[in-house]
Amino acid sequence: MVGPRELTAEIADEYNFQGNSTHFSLILPYTAKDTAVELITSDSVRTRVDLLLLDPINNWVLSDLYLSCTFPFIRTTCNPNGTMTAMAVKVESVPNLSPSRLTLKDQSCKPVFSDDRSAYFSFSVDSCGTTRTFFDHYMLYENEIGLYYNNKGVAYISPVDPEYRQTVSCYYVVNETRTVAFSSKPRRYEPTAEIGSGQLMAQMRLAQDSSYNLFYQAEDYPVVKYLRQPLYFEVELIESTDPNLELIVEKCWATLYDDRTSLPLWDIIVDGCENPDDSYVTIFHPVVSNTRVLVPAHIKHFSIKMFTFTKEEAVLKDEIYVHCDAVICDSNGQLDGLCRGQCVQLTRQIYSRPQEIKGVGRGQRGTDSTQQRQISTGPIVLTSDRTSE
Repeated sequence: MVGPRELTAEIADEYNFQGNSTHFSLILPYTAKDTAVELITSDSVRTRVDLLLLDPINNWVLSDLYLSCTFPFIRTTCNPNGTMTAMAVKVESVPNLSPSRLTLKDQSCKPVFSDDRSAYFSFSVDSCGTTRTFFDHYMLYENEIGLYYNNKGVAYISPVDPEYRQTVSCYYVVNETRTVAFSSKPRRYEPTAEIGSGQLMAQMRLAQDSSYNLFYQAEDYPVVKYLRQPLYFEVELIESTDPNLELIVEKCWATLYDDRTSLPLWDIIVDGCENPDDSYVTIFHPVVSNTRVLVPAHIKHFSIKMFTFTKEEAVLKDEIYVHCDAVICDSNGQLDGLCRGQCVQLTRQIYSRPQEIKGVGRGQRGTDSTQQRQISTGPIVLTSDRTSE
């Protein structure tokens, strides 16, 4: 057992399980669903995974152990523009907590994002019941994340369970007060800006795991990956903060060479999503706003399992390169074709056999609302020998 779940073949692949008759090892991120979280201090958490060795015939516990690690964890961020962000995590001491039910003191202030492990809040210091206190040369803004009961008797958690309360606070230095004189006069003309032009850039990166926090750098290539191990890709529109733009991954494919037009090739994404074969799975992952991701529409995350690329009826074990065509859509233009949105289904089937080169364009797109970018990454070495790493 790994945490509350039985160790299946799928979980073993997910956690890179290796073992023999005397030893085993696995690797899992501290945010994995099978870990338990304990708050240590205001800026650190301890994550623990419990392991049980069972006799399946007699249902006996032969051995049990746990592993724990402490990680730095930024729970509150104080911004100079008078806004605060706070992260609340589900802890083991409140097992029935649903993070989406958490609110600030003003119960109308709910998380801007939540999942089954955490809730993320963003609010200004003059809202959501935030209090302000002056002392010495500081201003203290304080609020509280909690699970509250309303007056109608509807409770989101059993009264016998422990309370969940997390104080969030920000200190601002008040050094001195200055008086500034200014005057104004009516404008003769409305301000205008000259029309200019620029180049929008896109990039594709290979993430080290499903958290999309760490990425392989140029000096890390070629990257070695095992067959059946997922590859996590991020395609991003860079150097733009325009919320009216959205990046759509139109198509992706793998080749044996860095030439994107070389043969053979294996389709990974076709027409933004769909592909009728059922050999293996491409998964699009949701992208949420955080300190790194300012505009989620500028980024797409997807993963593929590398175990069904075949060449001449044999499973491919070779270097591959991955190429994508991305479309940048402007919501102020005519939204047709791909610009109506990226594939929103979590699972889509794709080809595993070599295909002929497809044309750059599939379908008609309005030229006033899209721009196309071509991006590639690699090489990625596929191997079935775990000892080669």
